[in-house]
Formats: sequence, structure tokens, C-alpha cells
Amino acid sequence: MKIILLKDVRKVGHKDEIKNVADGYATNFLLPQNLAVAASPEKVAEIEKKQAATSAEKAQEEVALESAVRSLAGQKISVSARATPKGGLFKAITVSDIAKAVREQTQITLPERVIALEAPIKTTGEHEVALLSAKTGATMILVVTPEL
Repeated sequence: MKIILLKDVRKVGHKDEIKNVADGYATNFLLPQNLAVAASPEKVAEIEKKQAATSAEKAQEEVALESAVRSLAGQKISVSARATPKGGLFKAITVSDIAKAVREQTQITLPERVIALEAPIKTTGEHEVALLSAKTGATMILVVTPEL
């Protein structure tokens, strides 16, 4: 029986997928539990339309993300943090701190998954930070200054 899943079902599939399952499994378990509905041509067309819209939206977001990464290439972003006289930081600079600084200084919102840090930054000075999207990569300079 051909069904459309309304929720994720372990060992069957994910939400909005069209699957072929045994008739008894569909009629005795999936349909009564409201985990799936029978796949009619109208519902299949509706699901395909929804999937096309979400894939187009994801592609558009990826293009915007790539342009944001390219625009940040080589830019200097500054962050100030409490530091010791020798230059060690009391609190490490993390990916979320860098994303917040980029948003405040350039009005570009970067998701944290784009910022690639090997380890949190624990010293003052200039540090190279890699920005990685699906198709584009760039580096920017993060300047960590001691807070007065």
C-alpha cells in the first residue's frame, strides 16, 4: 500500500515521504495511529509541490549564505574581552561570540555552523577564522583586544 508519512516512523521513513508498506502494517498500525495517510494522487501532488517549494527556499538561502561568506573574506572583526596583562583571556571566544560580533559590526547574520574554529580563542591578538559554506570558503581576521 502506498502511504504518505505524517510523522517520522522508525525503520519506515521521515515526515512527508511517500512509501510502499505492507497493507496490514498500514491499515492496522500506521493509519489508526495517525502516522500516515493513504497516498491519493491529489495528496501526492500536494506533497511534491511542498517539497519543491522547500528545496527552492533552501537553494535561495544557500546562495545568500555564500554571498555573505564571500563579502566577509579578508574583513577584520574586532572583539574585546577581559584579559590578563600577558594576553590570556579569562573567557574563551567561541563560535557564538564571533557570530554575534559579525552581526553587530556588519549586519550580516551568519549561522554558527559556517564558522570553523579548531578550538576556542584564548589569547588576544589577530586570529584567522575560516568561514565554510557548501560551495564557498573564506577567511576573515578576528582581532581580540583586551577590555579596559
